[in-house]
Amino acid sequence: MRLTFLLPILLLPFLILLAACAGDGGGQKESVLIEDVEAIALQIGDMPMDFVEVEGSATHVTASQSCAGAEGAELDECLSHLKEWGRTDGYQVEYVSNDPAAFYSGTYDAFSAVSIYQDQEGAIAAFRDGKERLKKELAQLEDSNLVEIPTVGEESVAFVTVTSQEVGGRDIPVSLNVVDFRRGNVLARIGTTAPTALASVDDALSLAQVMDGRILRVAGLITPTAASPTATP
Repeated sequence: MRLTFLLPILLLPFLILLAACAGDGGGQKESVLIEDVEAIALQIGDMPMDFVEVEGSATHVTASQSCAGAEGAELDECLSHLKEWGRTDGYQVEYVSNDPAAFYSGTYDAFSAVSIYQDQEGAIAAFRDGKERLKKELAQLEDSNLVEIPTVGEESVAFVTVTSQEVGGRDIPVSLNVVDFRRGNVLARIGTTAPTALASVDDALSLAQVMDGRILRVAGLITPTAASPTATP
């Protein structure tokens, strides 16, 4: 079972440029230069046994697709920023549980989106701009709030959006928990969806930590982010 708003939100990270920034990031000297977006995206092996890849969801995201939804001067500004910051590639993929009862047991949908910049400086600039855009987006949305989490990567942020899903003729509240983070020249987003009564940002946090560890391994670094801290409610 999938939410109708999931795809627009999946593209939203690039309208708000994978918004994130828990810290300054300007003091980071080591740059993890990654070029292969597919190698660091969420993999099927990261998911529970009953999850499958959503057909057609695994795709590279161009600059124009990143700015989907923008028009006129806003579109020009979006494309100009991506060029200025040196965005080179993007990739997204979504996974969903094939268990008919998954909706009633917790997280049943997850997605990841990553974007690559030519250098760390460009990625940091995108984060800073994204942080402000995220604040504006959340201020305009009902039942959407920032969530406190342990830092993932070099800087990160999380938020939750609550909506509803019709199940058996009833509208059931569901929550989309999202973790955005930056590691070197990589911006990443993980989102998980579950009934609000069973939802936790910890599921998205755990997957974000898996992605961060993969980025470090692909870059040839040894120490991944510490495993499985618990987010603050």
